[in-house]
Amino acid sequence: PFSPRKDHEKAEFEVHEVYAVDVLVSSGEGKAKDAGQRTTIYKRDPSKQYGLKMKTSRAFFSEVERRFDTMPFTLRALEDEKKARMGVVECAKHELLQPFNVLYEKEGE
Repeated sequence: PFSPRKDHEKAEFEVHEVYAVDVLVSSGEGKAKDAGQRTTIYKRDPSKQYGLKMKTSRAFFSEVERRFDTMPFTLRALEDEKKARMGVVECAKHELLQPFNVLYEKEGE
């Protein structure tokens, strides 16, 4: 899925629909690997439900639903990044959020 040389399924854009485009730029062979670093970019998975226990997690998740719905977001974009870093842990653990992993191609890049 990282190579622009592969065929992709054709799709049509519909009027009044919203799309997100995920762009990856490579300086080499185009074979990205998971860097194993902590991510700060997530998106909500609307198919998952869980009753969050921590007040901080509930407040964080409520803000995510209100401001971003299912679009990707960075923790820096939230009102209180410090509380977001605490709240995201429980949400990710129960798969309410999907992380966008940090990718790299070659060591040091």
